[in-house]
Amino acid sequence: MNTKGEKINIEEIIKSVRQLYMPDLMALLRSDIMKFWSWGSHAFKAESNDYSRYFRMTVSGHHHKGHVWIFLNGLDLFDVYYTSRQGTIKDIQTDLYFDMLVEAIDNKIERIAEYTD
Repeated sequence: MNTKGEKINIEEIIKSVRQLYMPDLMALLRSDIMKFWSWGSHAFKAESNDYSRYFRMTVSGHHHKGHVWIFLNGLDLFDVYYTSRQGTIKDIQTDLYFDMLVEAIDNKIERIAEYTD
């Protein structure tokens, strides 16, 4: 379950993940504010403002339009699911270190190789 082409099953995923500290995650995502806003990110969703087992945002980037789900797995690494707005999994990235998260998401959502930073 929870593979490309299937509907995302949040209940199954959150059984095996750790809680995210939301202020730290938001600070990490906004560490490169230009990239963050270039994704067209909005409609943020989590269980609470402090600790949550997931974070979801809606994006409207060049390569991906839909939802981005972020989870903290048991290894303290990030798993990111890219889904349509209806919940169909389009892509999955697993075991991302914190310093890779923004770049990895940007590459899937918005990055165009011909552009320079």
